[in-house]
Amino acid sequence: MAEVTDWNYNHLTGAVMQLLSVQSSVMRAMGLGWHGPFKTKDDALAYYTANKAAHPDWKAPTGLVGNVENALSTGADVATGGTFSKITDPLGNINLGGWFIRIAEILLGLVLIGVGVAKLSGVDNAITKVVKVATRV
Repeated sequence: MAEVTDWNYNHLTGAVMQLLSVQSSVMRAMGLGWHGPFKTKDDALAYYTANKAAHPDWKAPTGLVGNVENALSTGADVATGGTFSKITDPLGNINLGGWFIRIAEILLGLVLIGVGVAKLSGVDNAITKVVKVATRV
């Protein structure tokens, strides 16, 4: 039987967390410092111990309070253009204006689908009322 959860270690914050396997695989794929999956918490801690000499910048596992503190200092480092700037742009050169246009296109498409469904079903809903008012002007 496949495991539903697994343990992961984040070298940017020091977090050692048990997450849903699907969630942890997505987080690792994003390239934001997550390593794993590990079967146990001890396996994740052993991974850090085995690799800390080769990576002196990795944050040590410190528990919940330390993880929050490390995350805040990492965030401050990003805000000042520090060594973890890849967190702010993991996909490389994201065009924020392009994203807004795509989101607007999706929303417009949903409105048009709603109007189409309303026309086919004969139901007069709020969307068709707004469109009727807009076309009369």
